Amino acid sequence: MTSLHVDDLFTAAFKPATLYLIYGEDKVGKTTLVLSAASKLMERGERVLWVDCGARLYLPRVKQLVKPDKLDMMYVAQPRSFRQQLESITNIHDHLPKDTRLVVCDDFTHLHRLELTGNVSKDLPLYEALTFQAALLKDLAASGNISVVVVGLVHEIPVLNVSAPVAGRIVSYWADCVVRLVRRNGVREAVEEKPAAGSRRFTLTDEGVQLLER
Repeated sequence: MTSLHVDDLFTAAFKPATLYLIYGEDKVGKTTLVLSAASKLMERGERVLWVDCGARLYLPRVKQLVKPDKLDMMYVAQPRSFRQQLESITNIHDHLPKDTRLVVCDDFTHLHRLELTGNVSKDLPLYEALTFQAALLKDLAASGNISVVVVGLVHEIPVLNVSAPVAGRIVSYWADCVVRLVRRNGVREAVEEKPAAGSRRFTLTDEGVQLLER
């Protein structure tokens, strides 16, 4: 089986200096997939920083996937405004703990979407701020020689009959790897769109995720 970047989400063998974008519809398993991989890193004594932008980190699920004696290997920031999100990402970029292996920014565009007005001139600074945050995360991966995972939702483009990441051009531009999660008949599929093409099928379990045979 050819090795793809998408495999890193199941093995936790994240590539250093790499920014991953994981996107998909709501409740398709994005947070669980990334949290399951993060738990493997914590079991190896590697620290994870998690920016929970959309309040999606469910504590009982965290306790299900992360061993109690490894919970202290996970730092969680929970910004409640787009400004606080910028502050959290800036602080991580400027003061990254030396033992950090992975930074996760979950529901990256949630707080940004809440502040959009629909007025192009008024919203332009918000898009500029989102671009700056994406660039910061890319620089964080490179300068810290760590892995960064950005998790996002999709929006529909009816005229093209396709789905794309929210603020997709901004986030996809900075990402080294783009993976879309889809769900078909109870089975999830992680589809790598960049830099290669391929997919892996999986299901969600109490223990996290189970990779299926192709």
